[in-house]
Amino acid sequence: MTALNGSESIRLRAIASCQPDLVVSSEEIAPAAGLDADFIKNKIGVESRAFLRSDETVTDLASVACEKIFSLWPECKRDEIEAMVLVTQNPDYRLPHTAALVQNRLGLSTSCATFDINLGCSGWVYGLSVIKGFMMAEGMRNGLLVTCDPYSKIVRRDDRSTAALFGDAATATWMSAERGATIGRLDQGTDGSGADKLIVRNGGSVNPSGGWWSDMNVETQGRRADLEMDGGAIFNFMINRVPQSIKNCLDRNGLSFDDIDYFIFHQASRFLLDTLRKRLKLSEEKCPVYLKDVGNTVSSTIPMTLQRLMDSDSLEGKTVLISGFGVGLSWGANILFFGGGKND
Repeated sequence: MTALNGSESIRLRAIASCQPDLVVSSEEIAPAAGLDADFIKNKIGVESRAFLRSDETVTDLASVACEKIFSLWPECKRDEIEAMVLVTQNPDYRLPHTAALVQNRLGLSTSCATFDINLGCSGWVYGLSVIKGFMMAEGMRNGLLVTCDPYSKIVRRDDRSTAALFGDAATATWMSAERGATIGRLDQGTDGSGADKLIVRNGGSVNPSGGWWSDMNVETQGRRADLEMDGGAIFNFMINRVPQSIKNCLDRNGLSFDDIDYFIFHQASRFLLDTLRKRLKLSEEKCPVYLKDVGNTVSSTIPMTLQRLMDSDSLEGKTVLISGFGVGLSWGANILFFGGGKND
């Protein structure tokens, strides 16, 4: 480990992503959920998505995304990764933390610090600040921020409010002290009064599936851990909270709307994104939508959208605002400055 000097920071160097190989079309989703396939395609904006199979895990998919980083950027060496943070609400086990399993799968050094962040659609935005601050505080030079939240494990086939929305994916973001996109100042917030608007009620300490008392109360046995979502409440939350968060983020970073080349919002649904864009009076060109063949991949939506733009060299010299919002209820927005020089 080499200490950072005063002029260095931790930057976003590269992003890789992956999806499972099981692709599920909206035509397959529609009958079980009681929805029309055209509604899913046109209103929600999803034609297909990928799901983990029953025997596939977060560790499996997250490891593939990380291996892509090592393969595509050979200068990112696994024995030099000093920290790995995994964003997921659906870990492989209640304990240990899934980041430890990924560390072992990848063969990272045992001196690598690993931990999970239990956040959803705002998770990658928060995670950037968490791993940046952690690495800078400890003088680290290379780290990975990983996202993988397979909602296929908690969504019922017949749930009209959730079955058509979500897809599974994983991303790995290489964080480096050498060069990359500069990370601005975070605007963040939480409104726990809305926690029940997007919730899995069973499996935690309120409604445990096991433990000391389980054999005394038959109601605790065999409880399903399914996602419940109040779509109308989530929509209202987005409209009421996110625009102000974006304005706050711009103010915190000394920027205006005109300074931003792209606004990368959490890819919740086509309808929600169109509503948010119109509320903020933004052009379609500035607000990429990446839903058609992936669905809402929770904490992976923003990095997957960024990766697509980075792969097409669309971000060189650009300033990007990122905004994630959802379960918690929580929200976060930040700025990424993509320079054009050799040290950026």
